[in-house]
Amino acid sequence: MIKFFRRIRQQLLSENKFSKYILYAIGEIVLVIIGILIALQINNKNEQRKTENKIVSILKEVQNDLALDIQKSDELIAYYKTQDSIINLVKADKLTYDDYKNENRNALRFAIMDAFHMKIHANGYTNLIENVDNVPKKLKAVIEPLHEIYIYNKYEIDKFDKRLDLITDRVIDKLAKSKDWYYRLDRPQLEDEMINFFLNDPYYKNDVALYQNAGWTNLAYHVTIFRENAINAYKQINALVESNEPLPDFIPHNLVHLTTAQLNEYAGTFKVVKYDGYDGPIPDLNYKIQIQDNGLVGIMNGDLEDMDYFYFETTDKIFGQTDIYLKGEFVRDSLNEITSLFIMKNGMVAHLNKL
Repeated sequence: MIKFFRRIRQQLLSENKFSKYILYAIGEIVLVIIGILIALQINNKNEQRKTENKIVSILKEVQNDLALDIQKSDELIAYYKTQDSIINLVKADKLTYDDYKNENRNALRFAIMDAFHMKIHANGYTNLIENVDNVPKKLKAVIEPLHEIYIYNKYEIDKFDKRLDLITDRVIDKLAKSKDWYYRLDRPQLEDEMINFFLNDPYYKNDVALYQNAGWTNLAYHVTIFRENAINAYKQINALVESNEPLPDFIPHNLVHLTTAQLNEYAGTFKVVKYDGYDGPIPDLNYKIQIQDNGLVGIMNGDLEDMDYFYFETTDKIFGQTDIYLKGEFVRDSLNEITSLFIMKNGMVAHLNKL
């Protein structure tokens, strides 16, 4: 090809066709420029592809971190739920001398002397932020949700995690300094003086209340919010990177799959008419259930920050991001039309009628 163009140049010069040579030379320059631009474009696309592959790899690292923390959060929530049931018995003076002698004695004596810790994995997020300027536009949507998780949610979790350490350390240190039997506390049978302390000491019960506030009331609550946000971010990354891998078992998803027409049966506005165990006046609460992203969400009185994500265990039977906090079932009439819903949320069972 080079020899071909050289021959044309030589022929034009030998025939003294200078004007034609100039036009030819300009054309050759244009061809060279076009070739350079094409090469640059190919190179840019290659670089963009490399950058995108790198960001996708980082996002998968973020997913791995989220997966670890979602599973850990399940364990933490279950742990503090168990501790909460024990603490409520202590605060209500429902425990007896015999309770501290039976097979559950270890759980009772050490009820507020240990804590379940959750240190959030943030290496993937840190790596992403260090490369944030290179994140392709189509992948930027996940950055803000990750900020919410790793800045705000993490702050609250770390705060109450440290608070629990302060409480448990103080309880242990105080016992060691004030009770001559402390070093015998791990023996198989509790002594009468120990049991009397756990049953009757008011300052111990104050510490129990502080532990409950830091553990179940706050830490488990913020971990639940973190877990919901982490699950949504995990799914969002899956969609953005167009992953064909199925969702793992620890990510809540429908156990039965319903069509849009079937989901429409459940959509609508429901009114709270009763709370189990509550005889006072019922506040005016409307719960709107609507379709979002091929699933159902519930929103109480338009509060978008308190959105419940529904998943179907069976037809009409639902659960949330964690069934510790949300479970429910739709009720149908003789015509097979949905008329009401009962739902357990945050330990309370509400009955709602469809408007």
